[in-house]
Amino acid sequence: MSARRLLVFLTVLIFLAVPLAVVHSGCSGPHDASKKAPQSATSLPGPQLVTGAWMFMAAYKADPEVLKSMLPEGLKPHPNNHVVINMYTVPDKNQTSGFGAYTLTYLTVELEGNDSYVMDSDITYPGRYFVHYYNSSPKMREFTRAVGIPVQEGMTTTVVKNGVLKTMLEIGGQSMIEATAQVGSQLGKFGGGHFNYFGFLKEAGKVVKYPIPWNGGTVSMANPKITFTAPEDHPLNKLKPLADPTWAIWTKGSFVYPQYQIVN
Repeated sequence: MSARRLLVFLTVLIFLAVPLAVVHSGCSGPHDASKKAPQSATSLPGPQLVTGAWMFMAAYKADPEVLKSMLPEGLKPHPNNHVVINMYTVPDKNQTSGFGAYTLTYLTVELEGNDSYVMDSDITYPGRYFVHYYNSSPKMREFTRAVGIPVQEGMTTTVVKNGVLKTMLEIGGQSMIEATAQVGSQLGKFGGGHFNYFGFLKEAGKVVKYPIPWNGGTVSMANPKITFTAPEDHPLNKLKPLADPTWAIWTKGSFVYPQYQIVN
Protein backbone atom coordinates (compact mmCIF):
# COMPACT_ATOMS: atom_id res chain seq x y z
CA MET A 1 0.00 0.00 0.00
CA SER A 2 1.37 3.42 -0.97
CA ALA A 3 2.06 6.03 1.68
CA ARG A 4 -0.80 8.20 0.34
CA ARG A 5 -3.34 5.33 0.50
CA LEU A 6 -2.16 4.40 4.00
CA LEU A 7 -2.69 7.99 5.18
CA VAL A 8 -6.25 8.04 3.77
CA PHE A 9 -7.05 4.67 5.39
CA LEU A 10 -5.84 5.81 8.81
CA THR A 11 -7.78 9.07 8.53
CA VAL A 12 -11.03 7.19 7.84
CA LEU A 13 -10.45 4.96 10.88
CA ILE A 14 -9.93 7.99 13.11
CA PHE A 15 -13.17 9.64 11.95
CA LEU A 16 -15.09 6.41 12.52
CA ALA A 17 -13.64 5.89 15.98
CA VAL A 18 -14.42 9.36 17.33
CA PRO A 19 -18.24 9.19 17.21
CA LEU A 20 -18.20 5.64 18.62
CA ALA A 21 -16.20 6.84 21.62
CA VAL A 22 -18.63 9.71 22.17
CA VAL A 23 -21.63 7.40 22.06
CA HIS A 24 -20.22 4.99 24.63
CA SER A 25 -18.74 7.52 27.06
CA GLY A 26 -21.28 10.31 26.79
CA CYS A 27 -24.44 10.98 28.85
CA SER A 28 -27.78 12.26 27.61
CA GLY A 29 -28.74 14.10 30.82
CA PRO A 30 -29.84 13.69 34.45
CA HIS A 31 -32.17 10.82 33.59
CA ASP A 32 -30.52 8.66 30.95
CA ALA A 33 -33.48 6.76 29.53
CA SER A 34 -31.20 4.73 27.24
CA LYS A 35 -29.75 2.90 30.27
CA LYS A 36 -32.65 0.64 31.13
CA ALA A 37 -32.85 -2.71 32.85
CA PRO A 38 -31.50 -5.43 30.55
CA GLN A 39 -34.16 -7.88 29.47
CA SER A 40 -31.98 -10.78 30.63
CA ALA A 41 -31.81 -9.47 34.24
CA THR A 42 -35.04 -11.29 35.11
CA SER A 43 -37.34 -13.94 33.67
CA LEU A 44 -39.98 -11.23 33.17
CA PRO A 45 -39.56 -8.29 30.79
CA GLY A 46 -40.42 -4.73 31.84
CA PRO A 47 -42.72 -2.93 31.98
CA GLN A 48 -45.40 -4.92 33.86
CA LEU A 49 -49.05 -3.92 34.34
CA VAL A 50 -51.18 -4.28 37.52
CA THR A 51 -54.91 -3.50 37.41
CA GLY A 52 -57.69 -3.00 39.96
CA ALA A 53 -55.53 -3.27 43.10
CA TRP A 54 -57.08 -2.13 46.42
CA MET A 55 -54.42 -0.29 48.41
CA PHE A 56 -54.18 1.30 51.83
CA MET A 57 -51.80 4.23 51.40
CA ALA A 58 -50.83 6.73 54.08
CA ALA A 59 -48.21 9.35 54.88
CA TYR A 60 -46.89 10.02 58.36
CA LYS A 61 -44.04 11.99 59.93
CA ALA A 62 -40.89 10.19 61.06
CA ASP A 63 -37.51 11.13 62.54
CA PRO A 64 -35.85 13.47 59.98
CA GLU A 65 -32.33 12.32 60.87
CA VAL A 66 -33.31 8.70 60.27
CA LEU A 67 -34.85 9.59 56.91
CA LYS A 68 -31.72 11.46 55.86
CA SER A 69 -29.51 8.51 56.83
CA MET A 70 -31.50 6.13 54.62
CA LEU A 71 -31.01 8.03 51.37
CA PRO A 72 -28.09 7.66 48.95
CA GLU A 73 -25.94 10.61 47.94
CA GLY A 74 -27.83 13.04 45.69
CA LEU A 75 -31.26 12.55 47.27
CA LYS A 76 -32.68 14.61 50.15
CA PRO A 77 -35.77 14.06 52.31
CA HIS A 78 -38.69 16.35 51.62
CA PRO A 79 -39.08 19.05 54.33
CA ASN A 80 -42.37 17.41 55.38
CA ASN A 81 -40.37 14.43 56.78
CA HIS A 82 -42.94 11.99 55.45
CA VAL A 83 -42.80 8.25 55.09
CA VAL A 84 -45.39 6.93 52.64
CA ILE A 85 -46.56 3.37 53.29
CA ASN A 86 -48.57 1.22 50.90
CA MET A 87 -50.17 -2.08 52.01
CA TYR A 88 -52.12 -4.10 49.45
CA THR A 89 -52.99 -7.44 47.89
CA VAL A 90 -53.49 -8.58 44.29
CA PRO A 91 -55.42 -11.85 44.75
CA ASP A 92 -56.04 -12.72 41.08
CA LYS A 93 -53.20 -13.42 38.66
CA ASN A 94 -55.36 -11.97 35.85
CA GLN A 95 -54.95 -8.52 37.42
CA THR A 96 -51.33 -8.55 36.20
CA SER A 97 -49.52 -8.94 32.89
CA GLY A 98 -47.02 -11.43 34.30
CA PHE A 99 -46.46 -11.07 38.05
CA GLY A 100 -49.33 -13.33 39.03
CA ALA A 101 -51.09 -12.98 42.40
CA TYR A 102 -49.06 -11.27 45.13
CA THR A 103 -49.19 -9.17 48.29
CA LEU A 104 -47.02 -6.20 49.12
CA THR A 105 -46.15 -3.69 51.82
CA TYR A 106 -43.55 -1.05 51.10
CA LEU A 107 -42.27 2.06 52.86
CA THR A 108 -40.76 5.03 51.05
CA VAL A 109 -39.15 8.32 52.05
CA GLU A 110 -40.61 11.37 50.32
CA LEU A 111 -37.98 13.37 48.42
CA GLU A 112 -37.20 17.00 47.81
CA GLY A 113 -37.11 18.28 44.24
CA ASN A 114 -38.47 15.19 42.45
CA ASP A 115 -42.19 15.95 42.23
CA SER A 116 -44.54 14.03 39.97
CA TYR A 117 -47.90 15.25 38.72
CA VAL A 118 -51.64 14.67 38.80
CA MET A 119 -53.61 14.81 35.55
CA ASP A 120 -55.54 18.07 34.94
CA SER A 121 -54.44 19.49 38.29
CA ASP A 122 -51.84 21.81 39.78
CA ILE A 123 -51.28 19.26 42.58
CA THR A 124 -47.94 17.46 42.63
CA TYR A 125 -46.65 14.52 44.66
CA PRO A 126 -43.09 14.36 46.03
CA GLY A 127 -40.85 11.63 44.70
CA ARG A 128 -40.50 8.49 46.84
CA TYR A 129 -37.42 6.38 47.61
CA PHE A 130 -37.90 2.70 48.49
CA VAL A 131 -36.44 1.84 51.91
CA HIS A 132 -38.43 -1.32 52.78
CA TYR A 133 -40.30 -3.62 50.40
CA TYR A 134 -41.95 -6.89 51.52
CA ASN A 135 -43.43 -9.06 48.77
CA SER A 136 -45.01 -12.52 48.90
CA SER A 137 -44.25 -13.56 45.30
CA PRO A 138 -40.89 -15.17 44.35
CA LYS A 139 -41.42 -14.11 40.74
CA MET A 140 -41.99 -10.48 41.68
CA ARG A 141 -39.12 -10.49 44.15
CA GLU A 142 -36.82 -11.59 41.34
CA PHE A 143 -38.11 -8.80 39.08
CA THR A 144 -37.86 -6.01 41.66
CA ARG A 145 -34.48 -7.11 43.04
CA ALA A 146 -32.98 -6.89 39.55
CA VAL A 147 -34.06 -3.25 39.15
CA GLY A 148 -32.74 -1.93 42.47
CA ILE A 149 -35.67 -2.27 44.89
CA PRO A 150 -34.69 -3.57 48.39
CA VAL A 151 -37.10 -6.50 48.32
CA GLN A 152 -37.59 -9.03 51.12
CA GLU A 153 -40.13 -11.78 51.70
CA GLY A 154 -43.31 -10.87 53.58
CA MET A 155 -47.07 -11.46 53.53
CA THR A 156 -49.75 -8.76 53.64
CA THR A 157 -53.37 -9.56 54.47
CA THR A 158 -56.29 -7.17 54.09
CA VAL A 159 -59.88 -7.55 55.27
CA VAL A 160 -62.81 -5.14 55.08
CA LYS A 161 -65.79 -6.10 57.25
CA ASN A 162 -68.72 -3.94 58.35
CA GLY A 163 -66.99 -0.83 57.10
CA VAL A 164 -63.75 -1.49 59.00
CA LEU A 165 -60.48 -2.00 57.11
CA LYS A 166 -57.75 -4.09 58.73
CA THR A 167 -54.45 -4.75 57.00
CA MET A 168 -51.33 -6.40 58.37
CA LEU A 169 -47.75 -7.14 57.30
CA GLU A 170 -46.33 -10.44 58.54
CA ILE A 171 -42.73 -11.57 58.21
CA GLY A 172 -42.01 -15.18 59.07
CA GLY A 173 -45.53 -15.46 60.48
CA GLN A 174 -44.97 -12.57 62.91
CA SER A 175 -46.98 -9.34 62.80
CA MET A 176 -44.79 -6.32 61.95
CA ILE A 177 -47.17 -3.51 60.94
CA GLU A 178 -50.93 -3.24 61.40
CA ALA A 179 -53.28 -0.57 60.09
CA THR A 180 -57.00 0.09 60.57
CA ALA A 181 -59.53 2.62 59.29
CA GLN A 182 -63.23 3.13 58.75
CA VAL A 183 -63.96 3.04 55.03
CA GLY A 184 -66.93 3.56 52.74
CA SER A 185 -68.00 1.48 49.77
CA GLN A 186 -68.70 4.04 47.02
CA LEU A 187 -65.76 4.43 44.66
CA GLY A 188 -65.26 7.95 43.31
CA LYS A 189 -62.80 10.83 42.84
CA PHE A 190 -61.19 9.19 39.84
CA GLY A 191 -57.90 10.53 38.56
CA GLY A 192 -54.52 9.71 37.10
CA GLY A 193 -50.96 10.89 36.79
CA HIS A 194 -47.39 9.82 37.51
CA PHE A 195 -45.44 8.84 40.60
CA ASN A 196 -41.66 9.19 40.62
CA TYR A 197 -40.17 6.34 42.63
CA PHE A 198 -36.45 5.75 43.20
CA GLY A 199 -34.19 2.86 44.13
CA PHE A 200 -30.50 1.97 44.17
CA LEU A 201 -28.44 -0.51 42.14
CA LYS A 202 -25.81 -1.61 44.67
CA GLU A 203 -23.58 -3.38 42.15
CA ALA A 204 -23.37 -0.29 39.95
CA GLY A 205 -23.56 2.24 42.79
CA LYS A 206 -26.31 4.09 40.89
CA VAL A 207 -29.56 5.75 41.91
CA VAL A 208 -32.38 4.71 39.58
CA LYS A 209 -35.79 6.21 38.86
CA TYR A 210 -39.06 4.41 38.14
CA PRO A 211 -41.62 6.76 36.51
CA ILE A 212 -44.91 5.01 37.30
CA PRO A 213 -48.16 5.96 35.51
CA TRP A 214 -51.37 5.28 37.46
CA ASN A 215 -55.11 5.86 37.52
CA GLY A 216 -57.87 4.97 39.95
CA GLY A 217 -60.44 6.13 42.48
CA THR A 218 -60.92 6.29 46.24
CA VAL A 219 -63.63 5.73 48.85
CA SER A 220 -64.28 7.71 52.02
CA MET A 221 -62.02 7.04 55.01
CA ALA A 222 -61.97 8.02 58.69
CA ASN A 223 -59.73 7.40 61.74
CA PRO A 224 -56.73 5.76 60.05
CA LYS A 225 -54.26 4.23 62.50
CA ILE A 226 -50.86 2.63 61.91
CA THR A 227 -49.16 0.51 64.57
CA PHE A 228 -45.66 -0.96 64.36
CA THR A 229 -45.66 -4.34 66.09
CA ALA A 230 -42.17 -5.46 65.01
CA PRO A 231 -39.64 -6.47 67.68
CA GLU A 232 -37.75 -3.51 69.11
CA ASP A 233 -34.50 -4.45 67.37
CA HIS A 234 -36.08 -4.77 63.92
CA PRO A 235 -34.99 -2.17 61.30
CA LEU A 236 -38.62 -1.25 60.63
CA ASN A 237 -38.83 0.45 64.02
CA LYS A 238 -36.53 3.23 62.84
CA LEU A 239 -39.50 4.40 60.77
CA LYS A 240 -42.15 4.37 63.48
CA PRO A 241 -44.72 7.18 63.10
CA LEU A 242 -44.24 10.23 65.30
CA ALA A 243 -47.98 10.94 65.05
CA ASP A 244 -51.18 9.76 63.35
CA PRO A 245 -51.13 9.78 59.53
CA THR A 246 -51.06 13.18 57.83
CA TRP A 247 -53.22 11.67 55.11
CA ALA A 248 -54.51 8.20 54.21
CA ILE A 249 -56.61 6.69 51.42
CA TRP A 250 -58.28 3.41 50.52
CA THR A 251 -57.94 3.32 46.76
CA LYS A 252 -58.51 1.00 43.81
CA GLY A 253 -55.95 1.67 41.13
CA SER A 254 -54.03 0.44 38.13
CA PHE A 255 -50.36 1.18 37.46
CA VAL A 256 -47.22 0.06 35.64
CA TYR A 257 -43.91 -1.26 36.95
CA PRO A 258 -41.58 0.30 34.36
CA GLN A 259 -38.01 -0.29 33.33
CA TYR A 260 -35.66 1.85 35.35
CA GLN A 261 -33.76 4.98 34.34
CA ILE A 262 -30.29 5.69 35.74
CA VAL A 263 -30.00 8.99 37.59
CA ASN A 264 -26.59 10.67 37.58
